[in-house]
This record gives sequence, C-alpha cells and structure tokens, in this order.
Amino acid sequence: MKLLLIYDGTCAYCRGFARLVRALDWRKKFALLPYESPEAQRLLRAQFGENFGFAMFLFNEESVSWGREAAQRIVRELGVPGARAAFWLYPALVSIVSRLARRSVCGPECTRPWGAVPLKPESRRLLLSL
Repeated sequence: MKLLLIYDGTCAYCRGFARLVRALDWRKKFALLPYESPEAQRLLRAQFGENFGFAMFLFNEESVSWGREAAQRIVRELGVPGARAAFWLYPALVSIVSRLARRSVCGPECTRPWGAVPLKPESRRLLLSL
C-alpha cells in the first residue's frame, strides 16, 4: 500500500512540497491528494470527526500523522540527505504558511502542532478504497 499525503491544494508552498515529493519519489511510495477533495474530506472525517483542523496529513495502513511528524516521515521515506535540519525551521514555516493562507495550520483539533494516531477501521477501509 502506498503512503497517502494530503496537502493543501490552494497553498503555493504546499503544492510546491507536493511537487517535490512527486519528483523525489522514484520508488513510487506516495499517493497525493488535495485537502479540498471530497475523498480527503471523507477520510479525515472518518478518522477525526468534524474537528480535524488543517495540516499536512500522512496516512499509512496503521496510522495517520500530521504536521512536523508527517514531514519527518516523508523525508525519511524519500531518503533525502541533510533534510533533517529543515525541521528546526518547521514552526516558523507553519507560522508563515498560516499567515499567507489566512487560516491556522495546526492539525487535528488544533491541540498539538504535530503527532500521530492509530488508524480507525473506517479510515482504513476508505484509505484502501482510494
């Protein structure tokens, strides 16, 4: 199963990151889906209910992560050397993207700036149907 990256299709920074993932994903490990798509919204609601906030989400068959945790997992999967240093800048990037997008970028229920949780059975079913 591929890893599913949900990103903000209206944000230039997020679209650029998605293009970078596509370009570096020579092993074809990732599927990408814009946050605004009906499929992404159904999957996020199945996993988090109505309070999932906005973030970059990474789904695999066992868990979903968002924010810094998702970005770190993506970089690890892609095997990008030296990219680890970028995570020191992650909070500043999130702040800038939040201002530019004119919405908070914070993740599920906006309680934490990053994290990971086990995948719910309904979410797993939806993920496998994509």
